[in-house]
Amino acid sequence: MAFDRRFELGLVWRAALLLGSFALLLLALQTPGLVAARLVAFGIALAALANVWAFVRRTNFEVARFIEAVRFEDFSQAFSTTSGSGFNALGTALDEAMRDLRNKRAAVSEEARYLSLIIDDTPVPLLTLDDDGVVLLLNKAARRQFDRHDGVRLADFAVYGPELVAALGLPPGERRLTRVVIDGVAERAVLAMARVERLGGGLTIVSLMPLQSELGAAELAAQTDLVRVLTHEIMNSLTPVTSLARTTSDLVAEAVQRDPGLGDALLAVETLASRADGILRFVGSYRQFAQSLTLRRRRFAVAAWAEEIARLARADPAGAKAGLSVEVTPPELVADADPDLLAQVVLNLIRNAGLAEHGTQPRRTRFAIIATQDRRLLIEVSDNGPGIPPERRDDVFLPFYTTRSEGTGVGLSFARQVVVAHGGSANVDVGPDGGALIRLLI
Repeated sequence: MAFDRRFELGLVWRAALLLGSFALLLLALQTPGLVAARLVAFGIALAALANVWAFVRRTNFEVARFIEAVRFEDFSQAFSTTSGSGFNALGTALDEAMRDLRNKRAAVSEEARYLSLIIDDTPVPLLTLDDDGVVLLLNKAARRQFDRHDGVRLADFAVYGPELVAALGLPPGERRLTRVVIDGVAERAVLAMARVERLGGGLTIVSLMPLQSELGAAELAAQTDLVRVLTHEIMNSLTPVTSLARTTSDLVAEAVQRDPGLGDALLAVETLASRADGILRFVGSYRQFAQSLTLRRRRFAVAAWAEEIARLARADPAGAKAGLSVEVTPPELVADADPDLLAQVVLNLIRNAGLAEHGTQPRRTRFAIIATQDRRLLIEVSDNGPGIPPERRDDVFLPFYTTRSEGTGVGLSFARQVVVAHGGSANVDVGPDGGALIRLLI
């Protein structure tokens, strides 16, 4: 580290002054009778020493100021412009060090901001769970998903279903397929947990990847393929049987004219032909299940759409018996979906409600469309019938599953197809009147 010229000159004349004052003091001490001169010489020597000491200490103060600035992260300090330190090269070096620290701090802040934005905009909900059972929501997806409760304790998340609370209590490193209840509809999701250390304590990071739409689409695709294969094979096998049965019936009918004793045989053959035709029509009617849906999304006013559905339902004999009431919340709600497919689904559900057993009490059917907090559309159709037992609620959406002898088992399967095509999910629960409640969340 080099001294600059001003520091050298300042140090030389201060050293000379110090030496001269000490020489003057020695001279006064050696000369008898100069008491006053001795005091003056001593004062001058002391002042010169203090001046040299202060001149040299200024650099130490600048170094100490630099260290304090670093300690308190005050990177706005400057040193090269400070007069009197005598070390311009030192001041320049301190300024460069401060500039490097400032740039590194800005780079770290920018990287932290970048990572924070990535986490915040990640579509998968992320949470943290500490050792005290405090759950925090890390990103927008988590705040949208879990905005229906108050509090940060694990028990506060019970509104999203007992499976989620139990899964959050798993040890780190676990992965589990669980159910999350949102607006009364259970949606499946993969929960993964990882342990990290932060500020001397433990922290568990939880990711919750919703899979309901993907699983629903995969299940429907598998069911559609199965139905397509089965109907194709059954129809290929039944077609010649039906044809032969009809031909045999015609031949036996001619033989009966010659031998009336063959009447029983004719009745049996005609019954066989009739049943074969019926089965063929039955299988053919289910081929529509294997057809893929084409959505025609558009924005529409929900209130007017719901009233039109109510008029159509009341015009149907089964729907007219349903005792229908309609609710739209909020009344000015606008949806972005396929209104025709959704109308077909809702009309089927209202008709089912009208056909349900109600005993002697008047039938009541509630049709509600609600905007959820995360801007999804919740469609509910409930009745005051006997409801659906818990053990059958997962089966009602299966193709051809029905509890009515005259039912086809296609209505709820079709409803699920439409909901999954919209990226949503369907659920069965107990309605406010004790009957079945069908929830469609899209």
